[in-house]
Amino acid sequence: MAAVSARRRGSPVHILLGLAAVVAIAGCGDAARRGTRPSAAVSAKLDWQRIPLSDLRSRPVTLAQVLGGHPALVNLWAPWCARCKVELADLDRLARRLEGCAVVVGVAVGEDATHTADFVSERGLGYTQVVDESFHLADALGQSRVPTTLIVDRDGAIVHVGPEADGAAVGALESLVRSCCPPGGR
Repeated sequence: MAAVSARRRGSPVHILLGLAAVVAIAGCGDAARRGTRPSAAVSAKLDWQRIPLSDLRSRPVTLAQVLGGHPALVNLWAPWCARCKVELADLDRLARRLEGCAVVVGVAVGEDATHTADFVSERGLGYTQVVDESFHLADALGQSRVPTTLIVDRDGAIVHVGPEADGAAVGALESLVRSCCPPGGR
């Protein structure tokens, strides 16, 4: 019996499965998750900004409309996400500080507009919120985790992707707005 088990573990199928597992594990730490520049394919493809979303009144909107050619921090989040809730107040302060220089927008992923609007209202958040109820934007960006933070330049290219709105994300956004805004916003 032991000889049979040993032969099965060394079979081509088991070897391929083992290699697939190693490749999958290695891919878990991709650069986009670590807050570095995203792949050229994502940066070059600006159609992601035209994916239909909804505002908090269930009206159709796109990120291209919301961003309006400004540098931006786009935060994918969900009301059930504990880590997301921690960031919301900081994002609200950042939006006020950079008003007129950059846009901060929250994208509630997998949520409906009514639930998201109630959640945003309860917390007194003033920065722009949109809804990606069917995960179309998250899927197009290849983002399956919340929170995820994107920094977008005024041309619509994604210049930073990170797992949260941390110092690296804010620094990337601030470097984009230095030319048009004095330190501390307007």
